[in-house]
Amino acid sequence: MKILITGGTGLVGRYLSKIVQAERPVVLSRKDYDITDFFSVRTLFYKIKPDVVFHLAAFTNVDLSEQDPISAFRINVNGTNNIVFFAEKTDAHIIYLSTDFVFDGMKTQPYEEQDIPNPLSIYGKTKFEGEKIVSRNCSKYSIVRTSRIFGKNGSNFASTLPDKLLRGEKTMVTTDLINSPTYAKDLAMALSEIAKKQFYGIIHFCNRGFCNWYEYALYICKHLSINTSLLTPLSIKNFHQSIAERPQFSALDTTLFSKNFYHPRTWQEALEKYLEYEIS
Repeated sequence: MKILITGGTGLVGRYLSKIVQAERPVVLSRKDYDITDFFSVRTLFYKIKPDVVFHLAAFTNVDLSEQDPISAFRINVNGTNNIVFFAEKTDAHIIYLSTDFVFDGMKTQPYEEQDIPNPLSIYGKTKFEGEKIVSRNCSKYSIVRTSRIFGKNGSNFASTLPDKLLRGEKTMVTTDLINSPTYAKDLAMALSEIAKKQFYGIIHFCNRGFCNWYEYALYICKHLSINTSLLTPLSIKNFHQSIAERPQFSALDTTLFSKNFYHPRTWQEALEKYLEYEIS
């Protein structure tokens, strides 16, 4: 099986590349390949003729997307359109990584696959446009929505928070944004299983359960024996570093994944393993 991974050197891509390394995947990074270049993407696909394409590459900075919507659109929409076009031309199974930010957060129970997206941010809107491009143009596709990814060498807040607290940095964390933490290693394994089983359609994957950012930070402090006085809880309304509007409740329901594959472990179990084995 020939595998192509866009965003292969990113947080999820690094784990996925190791999991599927026996297949000798072609791993693309944004440094050495521009998915927005139609003709380059065409050359790549006809050279490799992949059976499976994991499309992980994305403009993921939520706040920067508000300041630079052109770049977010160019990568998340135009780039995805190029990947999708040639995935269909070469009869590849495309697995597109999406986000809980396609929802508006108005529910009080975890979002299911059939719930209607209504993104609030530029980031969420561009990812939803990517979903529509995939579903409308591909014969063999999987759209995998996930949430609050954390893992080794991640540049996002969920990944960097343990190191900040271990350094004794005082940190502000919100109490009114609730979603489902997801260990990038677990997500990569789920993506691999989706490819193996050739599951088609929309599916949610995250670690089981949900919490707000303050609860997430408290769990890190408890496990690493860090003084919780380093944490300052506050509302997102008072968090001045935030630019984009975020869904207040965007936990994801993983019932469909559990029926077709296995029960994901809880976010607490996943976070414990991450802290034990990947935090120095």
